[in-house]
Amino acid sequence: MSRGVDVLNALKSIDWKLVGASLVLVHGSALQRSNPRDVDLIVVPSEGIDPEDLAMKVMEIVENVLGLEADVYVLTDPSDANCFLVLEAFGKGIVLHQDPYGREVWVKAVNICNDFMLSRRSVRYTETLIEKVMSSAPRKASRRHS
Repeated sequence: MSRGVDVLNALKSIDWKLVGASLVLVHGSALQRSNPRDVDLIVVPSEGIDPEDLAMKVMEIVENVLGLEADVYVLTDPSDANCFLVLEAFGKGIVLHQDPYGREVWVKAVNICNDFMLSRRSVRYTETLIEKVMSSAPRKASRRHS
C-alpha cells in the first residue's frame, strides 16, 4: 500500500463534522506522490465556526494523525475564492466530507470561478496582459558584427 493511499485512508477516518467542517477536500501532493511533504486541504467551516480556529485545529489534527504539515485553505465566501486553487482542486481533489451547507458553498465557489475563467478566456485576458507587458518592455539594441 502506498503512502498516498495511507494518507487518504487516515484523512477519511477523521470525524470532520466533529472538527467543525462542512466540507473537506484533499488535493495536491498527498494524492500524487508516494511520499508527500504536506497535505493540501480546502475546508468550509460549519456555520458559526471561526475560520481561523478551524484552520488551526485542522493543521494540528493532520500533524498528529499523519506527522505531516497541512496547508489549509479555508473557504468562507464563494465570491472571494482563489479561483485557480478552487478549480485545480475541483479537477484533481477528493472530497473527504460534506454536508448540505458545505456542498452549497463549494458548488457556488466552483460556479463563480468557472464563470470567472470563461470570461477571462473570452476577453483573452492573459494574452492581452502579456502583449501589453511585452510591448512596453525596453528593447535591446541590436549589434552588428562587421
